[in-house]
Amino acid sequence: MQSRIYSLSISTAPQSYFQVTSISPDLLSLLEYSQYEVTNAAAQKIGISDEQLSTAQQSLSRPDQNMLTQKLTLISKSGRVISVTAFPACYAGHDQPGKSFTIYLVDVSPFVEVEKALRKSEEKYRELVENANSIILRWDKKGYITYFNEFAQKLFEYTEEEIIGKHVMDTIVPKTESTGRDLSPLMDEICRNPEGYESNTNENCTRSGKRLWITWTNKVLKDDSDNVIGVLSIGTDITRQREIEDELRHRHKMDAIGQLAGGMAHDFNNMLHGLMGFAEILEHKLEDDKLKYYARKIITIAQQSSELTNKLLAFARKGQYQMVSVDLNRVIHDVVVMLEHMLDKRIVIETVTQSGQCCTAGDPTQLQNCLLNLAINAKDAMPQGGLLKISSQDVKLDHEQIQAQNITLEPGDYIRIDVSDTGTGMSQEVKRRLFEPFFTTKSHGEGTGMGLAAVYGTLINHGGAITVETDEGMGSCFSLYFPKCHYKQAEEVINEIETVSRKTHIMLVDDEEIIRTYTKVLFEEHDYTVQTCEHGTEAIDYYRVHGDKVDLVVLDMMMPQMSGKEVFYALKTLDPEVKVIIASGYGMDKDIQNLLDNGVLEFVQKPFTLEKLSDIMHKIM
Repeated sequence: MQSRIYSLSISTAPQSYFQVTSISPDLLSLLEYSQYEVTNAAAQKIGISDEQLSTAQQSLSRPDQNMLTQKLTLISKSGRVISVTAFPACYAGHDQPGKSFTIYLVDVSPFVEVEKALRKSEEKYRELVENANSIILRWDKKGYITYFNEFAQKLFEYTEEEIIGKHVMDTIVPKTESTGRDLSPLMDEICRNPEGYESNTNENCTRSGKRLWITWTNKVLKDDSDNVIGVLSIGTDITRQREIEDELRHRHKMDAIGQLAGGMAHDFNNMLHGLMGFAEILEHKLEDDKLKYYARKIITIAQQSSELTNKLLAFARKGQYQMVSVDLNRVIHDVVVMLEHMLDKRIVIETVTQSGQCCTAGDPTQLQNCLLNLAINAKDAMPQGGLLKISSQDVKLDHEQIQAQNITLEPGDYIRIDVSDTGTGMSQEVKRRLFEPFFTTKSHGEGTGMGLAAVYGTLINHGGAITVETDEGMGSCFSLYFPKCHYKQAEEVINEIETVSRKTHIMLVDDEEIIRTYTKVLFEEHDYTVQTCEHGTEAIDYYRVHGDKVDLVVLDMMMPQMSGKEVFYALKTLDPEVKVIIASGYGMDKDIQNLLDNGVLEFVQKPFTLEKLSDIMHKIM
């Protein structure tokens, strides 16, 4: 980029203003004037004021300031602005000092344009940085903040005046993360090992103490001698992303625990089934009343134990027994009636239910147990009394609301039931583990830790979700979301009981030897004929030959080689009128419901007693 030098002679006499006496041809060309138009004309014609020229003239009278320069603006004939730097050089005539003098002009317009472009670029960069949706800050090698953009100011709750010059530690970076990690040496490590910290993630803190997780990109700044002078850090708030990841990991953990719990409950139910069965045989065989009483006690304890496995199955989402239309307002009413006889009189129960019916599809008993479990937990949290409030309302959830609540649901219409108390509340650590099976804060012997786990499983099993708002000393509020459905009155089905004219022939299909053994002994003691089969192939072969003699098939759902479902359809192919009862250590699920819809007469959950199975048999035969 080159600049040209022009000369201009100015005279002050005899006129009272400065006039142009001589001008270089190339300056004339730049100004778009002819020699005639400018010579002897006032200098103001080309944009130079008398005040500026007077200053230039005076500088020539002081030898020590001969190099004084001025920034002037010339105006061309067309009105174009030309920026120049003026150097007053000498008097045109040494015998007439103060009359005429010469000024050399350097055209600096190209430099001015570059300067303007640079300034505009800097303004655009500053605007970009200030309005970026990212944290941008600069800090020196000792950790003191030298720049903090507007986004960072809003996020960390500091003004620019408050944060500039402050150390990053204990302002936006805590000395210790909530994970226990020591962050004190972090700044030095970034400066000492920039390659290892081009990106890093750490916990940060706002002015009010809120903790945030930020992922940083760091660029070490160096001087001309390659010495580190500071760091430019650009950060993104990933707190929400980490919360979602933690929630996803928690759900996966809960699913894994659920699968384990479901398998344990299934196997334990089978053992309880055998225990109850042989105790029933003893009760029937024994003549001593005291011994009979002991046998009955074994049966009672086994039945009580099965309640625990039912909670495990509910948590594992394998304990749903039926799917009918349920009015949740009615469930709330029934629960409150029970609570009024159970709770301390110092606990006030308040209900606020939506008018009309709030219906969902599900199992009334399990839904009732959900609310009872939550109410009992609320009672335990209010040993001195308080307020227990249960409310219902219709809600319509969209994607944003679902994301804000951090729940796994599809957008749509739901019924929300809130169960809140004014009790002791919970810490965040307790809240995090709240729905894990066997986790309890109660004293030994006061709780199994399965109540809320069963609530969680029941909600998931019913296509719903549950959230908790709580803090220590602030009480708790559980919000339950159920998919809304239209109410349908259940049809009453009356089954006529047929009189069986001959000994009932049962075919029991179960892979557990203990169940086959006690069932055969017990039922034959009560005048039934029992054929046991270990697996599906044996059952199909037997039915193919003796099917006309079989009155009822009791079929286990979970078996190796062939499942109960496969065996049922194979038997139905042989005999479309086959009478089948499905038995399972799990609760009723979609597969069992599908079998009931396709011809299975009843479902019975293990462990069951002779009395229970006999009632079902009389009902269907």
